[in-house]
Amino acid sequence: MSPRTPALKARTRGRNAGRGAAGAGGADRGASGGRSPAQQHRAWLGLVDTEGPFLSVPVLAGLYPQGIPGLSRERREVLRAAKPALDRAWDAWDADRDSEATLTSYRRARDAWVGTVLTEVLGWGDFWVTAQDRPALAETYHATSDGIQAVTVTPTGALMRGEEVGALVLVTDPADSLREVGQDGWATSPIDRMVAMLRAPGSTCSIGVVTDGRWWAMVSAPREGSAASGVVDCQTWVEEPATRDAFCELLSVRRLVGGASAQRLPQLFEDSVLAAEEVTEALGTQVRSAVELIVSALSDALLDAAERETLANRESVDSTEPGNGTGGETGSGPLGADPREVYEAVVTVMMRCVFLLFAEERGLLPTDTLYTGGYGLATVLDALEARARDEGEESMDGTSLTWHRLLATSRALHGGVNTEDMRIPAYGGSLFDPERFPFLTATDASGTLLLTVSDRVMLHVLRSLQTARLKGQEARRLSFRDIDVEQIGYIYEGLLGYTCTRAEETTLGLLGKEGEEPEVPLSVLNELAEQHAEDADLAGAIIAWLKEDQPGAKPPSLKALAKALVSGDTLPDADRALRAVTRDEALRADLRPWIGVIRRDLRGRPVVIQQGGLVVTETPSRRNAGAHYTPRSLAEEVVRYALEPLVYSPGPHETDDRSQWQPVSSDRILDLHVADIACGSGAFLVAAARFLARELVEAWTREGALQQGTRPADLECQALRQVVARCLYGVDINEMAVEMCKLSLWLVSLDKDKPFSFVDDKVFVGNSLLGLTDLGQLKAQHIDPAAATTQRLFELDRTGAYAEALDVDTVVKRVAERRQDLASEVSSTDPARSTTTKQRLQHENEEDLKLLTRVADAIVAVGLNPTIGAKPGKQINEAYGVLAVALGRAFPTEGAGDDSSLKAILKRGLTPTVPTDYKRWHCLHWPLAIPEVMKRGGFDAIVGNPPFLGGQKLTGAMGDNVRDWLVNILAEGQRGSADLVAYFFLRAFSLLNERGTLGLIATNTVAQGSTREVGLDQMVDSGFTITLAIQSRTWPSQGANLEFAAVWGTRHVVSPQVTMVCDGESVPRISTLLEPGGRVEGRPERLNENSGIAFQGCIVLGKGFVLELEEARGWIERDPRNAEVLFPYLSGEDLNSRPDCSASRWVIDFNDWSEERAAEHEAPYRRLLRDVKPERQRVKPDGSYVLRKPLPERWWQYGEKRPALRKAIADLDEVLALTRHAKTLMPCRVSSCQILSDALVVFAVDSYDQQAILSSSVHQYWVIAYGSGIRSDPRYTPSDVFETFPRPEPTPELEAIGRTLHTERREIMLRRELGLTKLYNLVNDPGLEAGTDPDVDRMRAIHVELDTAVAAAYGWDDLDLTHGFHTYRKMTRWTVPPAARVEILDRLLEENHRRAAAEAAAAAASGQSTGGSRSRRGHKSASSAQAQEATLDI
Repeated sequence: MSPRTPALKARTRGRNAGRGAAGAGGADRGASGGRSPAQQHRAWLGLVDTEGPFLSVPVLAGLYPQGIPGLSRERREVLRAAKPALDRAWDAWDADRDSEATLTSYRRARDAWVGTVLTEVLGWGDFWVTAQDRPALAETYHATSDGIQAVTVTPTGALMRGEEVGALVLVTDPADSLREVGQDGWATSPIDRMVAMLRAPGSTCSIGVVTDGRWWAMVSAPREGSAASGVVDCQTWVEEPATRDAFCELLSVRRLVGGASAQRLPQLFEDSVLAAEEVTEALGTQVRSAVELIVSALSDALLDAAERETLANRESVDSTEPGNGTGGETGSGPLGADPREVYEAVVTVMMRCVFLLFAEERGLLPTDTLYTGGYGLATVLDALEARARDEGEESMDGTSLTWHRLLATSRALHGGVNTEDMRIPAYGGSLFDPERFPFLTATDASGTLLLTVSDRVMLHVLRSLQTARLKGQEARRLSFRDIDVEQIGYIYEGLLGYTCTRAEETTLGLLGKEGEEPEVPLSVLNELAEQHAEDADLAGAIIAWLKEDQPGAKPPSLKALAKALVSGDTLPDADRALRAVTRDEALRADLRPWIGVIRRDLRGRPVVIQQGGLVVTETPSRRNAGAHYTPRSLAEEVVRYALEPLVYSPGPHETDDRSQWQPVSSDRILDLHVADIACGSGAFLVAAARFLARELVEAWTREGALQQGTRPADLECQALRQVVARCLYGVDINEMAVEMCKLSLWLVSLDKDKPFSFVDDKVFVGNSLLGLTDLGQLKAQHIDPAAATTQRLFELDRTGAYAEALDVDTVVKRVAERRQDLASEVSSTDPARSTTTKQRLQHENEEDLKLLTRVADAIVAVGLNPTIGAKPGKQINEAYGVLAVALGRAFPTEGAGDDSSLKAILKRGLTPTVPTDYKRWHCLHWPLAIPEVMKRGGFDAIVGNPPFLGGQKLTGAMGDNVRDWLVNILAEGQRGSADLVAYFFLRAFSLLNERGTLGLIATNTVAQGSTREVGLDQMVDSGFTITLAIQSRTWPSQGANLEFAAVWGTRHVVSPQVTMVCDGESVPRISTLLEPGGRVEGRPERLNENSGIAFQGCIVLGKGFVLELEEARGWIERDPRNAEVLFPYLSGEDLNSRPDCSASRWVIDFNDWSEERAAEHEAPYRRLLRDVKPERQRVKPDGSYVLRKPLPERWWQYGEKRPALRKAIADLDEVLALTRHAKTLMPCRVSSCQILSDALVVFAVDSYDQQAILSSSVHQYWVIAYGSGIRSDPRYTPSDVFETFPRPEPTPELEAIGRTLHTERREIMLRRELGLTKLYNLVNDPGLEAGTDPDVDRMRAIHVELDTAVAAAYGWDDLDLTHGFHTYRKMTRWTVPPAARVEILDRLLEENHRRAAAEAAAAAASGQSTGGSRSRRGHKSASSAQAQEATLDI
């Protein structure tokens, strides 16, 4: 239930005395009050009890630029005449609610009133039909509860125009709220039931109206997307005519079934969702700017405090006790604050602001004058705006009232207030803990805060939070009532990729894309200015420097930056602005030339960070990460299908018949353990909380466990708090993300009279992929207990000083018992004591686990030791032997221990080997952190959206040692360039109990290539069943351009009678390709017969190698010897776009020559010396090269020279090549006497029969099925695609059709000047009908003949190869039908398995090894390994 409902009801009850007495006309006059249309829309929307993404102001203002039209006088008269009868009936029922007679009387009055409103006031007239008149309505739109004793609901009627249904109507019995759950055995509200009807299988309608006579709800429930609803009270229609008019206008005939579809109500709701996303994105950028502003203010305050302390020390060496001081020596005060801590503190301050605005606007904090006047935040912005208007902004630099208020409110909410005039419960929690960042509250000897933030700064901070500034629109005030918890989480997730550092020198914030602006040291700018006198040249040099040193920054265009440099000379406020930055005259003079390109902060001050000041910078992880807003609807979809099998028994894994599903008990629900192991801000945990809370309320209703008179809002809140306390777990590697997740769970389960839900024992900081998963590992002191020695120098169960703390079973049992006490809702009778008890128990557990955690960390550290690696074998076993000795020394049975060796092991293994966001890897040891879960075998469900990091970036982002750990520990030795998501899938699967379910989102590469082989393939081999899948779908957010996949499944046995659902279609089985499984199971093996044929082209790695054609010719003319090292350079674009498939550029190629030999060719060598060597030999701060060996040392050679490719094609004049990443998938014949780029796959064959085979639909489908690609365009990976493809034997027919294809296609392309892509766009265009283009007709005929010849070569003459336009993986082609495709893929897989088995048998007979079956376990052929690994580390 919406938290606003109680306030709405209270308001309307207060007005009942005068309802209907006054004429509507008088109340209607002057409704706009001189306000703008946007303000008018905002005003009436503020009076609607909304839930979900309701109608937005920009959409309404666009449709109604003059405001909502008023109701006509005639219709107002109808209302005035009809309403008194309803009022009398309501009052009579309200006075005697248990009387059947008064209920019957009310129903008669209600039906008459509803009929009048629908037909005469809304104007539906004859378009209104009842379900009695149209029985088909009940058949199509009925909704039924799950379970054997089902409850069915059907619509009362509908607005219909012909057969088009514009809106459903549901009339219910009187209630205090349309959001109250029913008491008929189906614990859903009337609004929820309308949503279910609108989403019935045959529904074509998404708009509904629900009413009990008094309360009227407008409901939107599109089949895909979140439901939304708004409730109004008809008893306020006299006092609040704007709400009445809007309700009647939006539900009019023209908005439901008339006019243009773009102006109908369903489209208005859809547009409002997009507008809400825009607001969310804008807020994300604004909040980051606000964070930077507070950091800047604190930075100035810290520098001032340091200056004051220096002066004070000079004046009085023998000073008296300085209060709690600045902490300059100890680090406890502001001067000792770590920059990273300062950033976290600022983000926490912003989170506090959001919490206060969210809670205050929902009536969840006190509303009395004492609170709002001294503690509340909701009214502060208006007060600050008034001061800015009256006094001017600059005058507010001298006061910090808002900052003091915020600190006081934080202390009050954390510790509670219990006075005669005001009561606030002690919410507790880390969010408001004043001790968490003590430097924020540090004072001097007089008790004055050492660090403050001015009211001017806070004015802009609150503006950033409470107004939205969208491009092309006026800034508008936001209400936190309309912002979901998930939206808040996303806004703050954008802050995770940043931190603070101290500026080593004066640094300037330059202009750029909002939220992604660059910061450049002043010395760098001055140096560039000395080298480039002209503004345009200087602008280019700045952009080049940023591209190299700050690739994540988005500077202006070259033209805009040059213009800004010029404009600085004439800026009228330049000197005044710089005086606000510094009193140092010399520095101001140095800054003056750059004033035009220095961006301004929210106050209008130039962003200049002086030496020693704090600057907000990107963290290393941000360069590899991408954050996209996850709409609530997507999180709810993932959670629903993951958790439904757990709340019904039998349920979806036992039968497709929903009527046979049986809901489980409330105890079973509260016994569930659900996790998100990369939780971020907690969007999926919030969705899980809501889902389980709804199911829990239904269970309580069925069981008769509800107390009489319990309000629906209280019931839902109680359920949410119990679910959060008992069922949900989250893990994230980022400490700030964990705090944001806690905030999300606090917000969704907030109770105004109780402390925060205690979640410190449920949401953890840690790396989900690094840690122990079994107590056996801890007891054996080895990551693989089976490989551990039985005799150990260090036993955890010995007696002595450390015995109790190191006795695994005893400690874990004690921890589990305390956690059982923690897993309960905070007591309502004595919440403060209950919270304090939980904090004490949590602290005791942390202390109890310290030593075991240290030992567990050491076990992981050995596996992460860069000099050893995690590969099983003698070396790692010896390392664990060394660990046993170190543990024995650190924890002896008698006397003092020496932990120096243990410390060394921990430091060596847990210190990242590459730049990361973390000084040390934070492991999460699951049996220690959550013993109650692991004791039961693991989680019941894991949901979420694991982070994406491409397989080729893993080493650079995490280090070789971590990658080695992922491969050997999580993937059990399965190698391949798998994306990070594969390892998250494996870890999630390993943490499920035997009945556990999974619901995870990933990039669509999860079902492709190595990522599939490492992840889903191994999971299915280990007993995982995919029950539901989305292979590839566009991300449901306008700001993101990517495709995603989703996987649901279970460890448990799924009934053979249950059908799976793949991309919305019912199928018997889903394969790891996330498409309907064929009759043949398994995966393709690499075939030795195909090795050494397909290669990726050369990786040049350096633009300096590439030349334009004229320049290459000129060099050869001047020195003919240059022809030895200059060659045409064929790219993928050339192959696909040029009619003759020729190279458009040339390239320098010294192959494997020595530098001395290369230098003999003067012009090419000098070019590489100038343009390539500096790029290749870039160095890190520690002096080592950025690029891997031997790229810097052999800078004149290619990144990958491809010697195997060169050798394979040495005796061929022509080869076949296709673009590695393109939809065309069509090989062409090209000259071998050129450099073939890495964008090409090169086949070391020149026969026409092989060209026919590789051009066939048979080969294309194999490529699409087993290749990879982020979006819908496939990527040709030779090792996964060609080396597994069972080619048919050559035939004369294949040779003939291959020659025909080449000859006739080339003639058409040259004659019509069409590239390969453009030609096949025509061939595959369904809109180009036969007979329209003879050339296209001929190409289609050739491919029909070609496919027939290839099928015949396989002996598949029985296939139906009738060509047409068919879509597969979002690609429409002229090809064979879907049934033939499925059969072809099955037969190819069968043939692959047959040949692999024959190769293995032959190898076994001869005593040789084969790369076939072993190739999936990491042993690739030489050519394949080169092709794969070449792209891995560059």
